[in-house]
Amino acid sequence: MKRAALKDLANWLRNPYRKPLILRGARQVGKSTLVHLFSEDEELDLIEVNLEVERLSSVEKKEFRLQSLLDEIQLKKNKRITKNTLLFFDEIQESPMLLKYLRYFYEKSPELKVIAAGSLLEVALRAEDFSFPVGRVEFYHLGPMSFQEFLWATGQNFLDQKLTEWDFSDELHEAAIDALKDYYYVGGMPEAVKVFSETQSLVRMREIQSQIIQTYQADFPKYNKRINVQRISRVFNSLASSLGEKVIFSKLDSESLSRDIKRVVELLIDSRVVLSCHHSDGNSVPLEGEVDSRIFKPYFIYIGLLNAMLRLDVDSIDSEFRNNFNTKGILAEQFVAQHLNYFQGHSLNPSLFYHLKDKGTQKAEIDFLVESEQNIFPIEVKSTAKGHLKSLKSFCERKSSPIGVKVSLANFTIDDDFVKDCKLVNIPLYAIDYLKSNLGRIL
Repeated sequence: MKRAALKDLANWLRNPYRKPLILRGARQVGKSTLVHLFSEDEELDLIEVNLEVERLSSVEKKEFRLQSLLDEIQLKKNKRITKNTLLFFDEIQESPMLLKYLRYFYEKSPELKVIAAGSLLEVALRAEDFSFPVGRVEFYHLGPMSFQEFLWATGQNFLDQKLTEWDFSDELHEAAIDALKDYYYVGGMPEAVKVFSETQSLVRMREIQSQIIQTYQADFPKYNKRINVQRISRVFNSLASSLGEKVIFSKLDSESLSRDIKRVVELLIDSRVVLSCHHSDGNSVPLEGEVDSRIFKPYFIYIGLLNAMLRLDVDSIDSEFRNNFNTKGILAEQFVAQHLNYFQGHSLNPSLFYHLKDKGTQKAEIDFLVESEQNIFPIEVKSTAKGHLKSLKSFCERKSSPIGVKVSLANFTIDDDFVKDCKLVNIPLYAIDYLKSNLGRIL
């Protein structure tokens, strides 16, 4: 299945100043498959070392020599490493020392093409008190398949082309809503998308979602041996009913202290299973410069995980659309969050921001904030076409934003007289994946 990341990897390959690339992301997002597809597309000779099942003794020696490592790999694989070789270290979190030694590929053999991938990287390295070899490696953060990638996988290329062109005719709008319903249920994990695109079996697809949840839960003992696994499970399950709300640790587990719950939430975020959306004052860019790390709301890595945990079936999803988000909009917020998580690109740490004004008598919340070219854009997710926009108006007036964005099931519209020097742009929910590339059209 086509991934947008293939283009980014091709650019990495052709960069004359290329460094070893570390793919980061949660389990099951398709990191290994992406490397296999990439090697096929570029006709590279792939040599893969899976460190979960293979041991490299040269890495464990007191004095590391890069040539010794290369010789060991060539002997084990019975293949010569050439200028056309793509050397792939999978599950590199199992070998923190090798992660440290990646720098030597850049310093001593920069001509070699090296990619490493790992799950639970942050969790494993935090336990080892380890830091990445800064300046000697590059990073690429891979998430679940986006709505656009879902359209590619299900053969809806014409619809994707029109959305890319920012075309919102009534016929296309209805077709996109239907595709969005499917994405809501299937989610973005490649295995689930593949099964759905090939068989249309919703039963089999839900089985895969449940297996992915079990995989995440099986990882809990790896997070931190000093933290009770049952506590992690309780917090993980509680989060399903707390998404999109300011985190209050005591509400997530009545059996634990807040400081212990906080540590569990941090580990779930480190594992990339949970996304954190932090409050920013939103006065100027970068948004991260005005973050209050104590104030954040959680989302899951992808919408299919939320559906499976809430046990929402196809009829529930259909009702969600007919009745204007009868789950209080959390599914819509989840969909928007997982797409905005990579708004700044995949080479930077994924990040989400929102704005919360809860002091005094006038309380207001903006669901999401994004930045682009020195501008800050507030985004509100609304359950109906007419939903009130008091908070959005207030933010645009106070922060002098050029555009306020409302996301709903309604079709695309622009209100040039929203507030002074700020226009309101309503974009259909499914178009959030196409927003960044089309900002120039609506500014």
